[in-house]
Amino acid sequence: MSTIRNGRISTTSKYAKVIGVPELSLESLEREYSDDDLHSVASVSSSASTRAAEERRKISRAEGCFITKQPGYHLVRAHWVKTVQKDARLKFEVKTFLEGLGIVRQNFSLDAPPNLTPLDRNLHYALDKLGFFAVTCSKPTLQALIYLVEKENAEWQKRGGQYNRYFRFDQPLFTDAMYELVLLHPHHLLPKRGSALTVFTEHGENLSGKMYFVAPDGALRETSENDSPRLPAFPSNRTRVLEHALNPFLVLLNAEIAFRRFKRRSHPLCADYTELIDLTIDLVDKIYFKPIVDQIERRRNQDRLVYSTHKDVHIDKAVTKESAKNSRMGIVVEQPGPDASHEEIVEYHQYLMSGCDYTDEDSEDSDHDDGFDDDYN
Repeated sequence: MSTIRNGRISTTSKYAKVIGVPELSLESLEREYSDDDLHSVASVSSSASTRAAEERRKISRAEGCFITKQPGYHLVRAHWVKTVQKDARLKFEVKTFLEGLGIVRQNFSLDAPPNLTPLDRNLHYALDKLGFFAVTCSKPTLQALIYLVEKENAEWQKRGGQYNRYFRFDQPLFTDAMYELVLLHPHHLLPKRGSALTVFTEHGENLSGKMYFVAPDGALRETSENDSPRLPAFPSNRTRVLEHALNPFLVLLNAEIAFRRFKRRSHPLCADYTELIDLTIDLVDKIYFKPIVDQIERRRNQDRLVYSTHKDVHIDKAVTKESAKNSRMGIVVEQPGPDASHEEIVEYHQYLMSGCDYTDEDSEDSDHDDGFDDDYN
């Protein structure tokens, strides 16, 4: 809010608190903060889950953007899987579903580092709320994961369901997984000719940047020509301890939702992107292995019979209505009944996991934290 003081425009707004990052040789900036600012920070901290806050802080502030690799105060911590509403019951349902699929570590949390990466604010908004692009794994990583999931599915069947799929998340296939951008609406992401995305590589303590442009085929390339090299696959941050490494399965669940929505009103993409989309959908279909999903759902239905109340049903319907705009699927999916098909059950769980970091209460023109964790400042 601005006022006139001594003939000059003055404002009561204060700078955000800037915390030092020793790994980047950045000190804290001492500034004046109003009582309102301090009260606001305190209320946010007190309302947040202590465990969630502790989990998020396990990601170093020195870690660069997942895509561009550039560190800085312009980054936010992005969730790859998030519930459609901030609701403890929905979080528990998503968590137990992922654990039932066997694709997360024990004691998994949606706010833990394996489900989080720092992202440039603009890229995060374009990914999370606008759906201009998606992130999936590289072709070799996808093919290796498909082979592994098929092997685990076969073992599950061999043992008649008396088996939990076992994935060693400390192995190179997971810790060294490579990722790729798939531009779904390339000219919306970089709208003007000459617009570029700058991606950095580390050379010792220095960064070296390279610009990538949208080519006529819609791919992101070193020049605006179709025969120019595409933006190469990139790793996640390899300086994290093993238990905090990004889980590629969660990135793929996010991508598959974006790809299926894109296919409802698709337009031609370059051959490489199309292949990545098809491989991603194929892999996620195998992750949602029907016998395992059916087993999970039978257990859930038993739990619902024991614990459900009239109040719970009312809340579930209200949550669904309020969450419509917060789902990246763009549709509302009601909880399936006891005779639901495999596809209906999977679609419902995809809906629960399709929440945006940017919620429908947030202003699209705002540049604040939008309610999600951002303690880089």
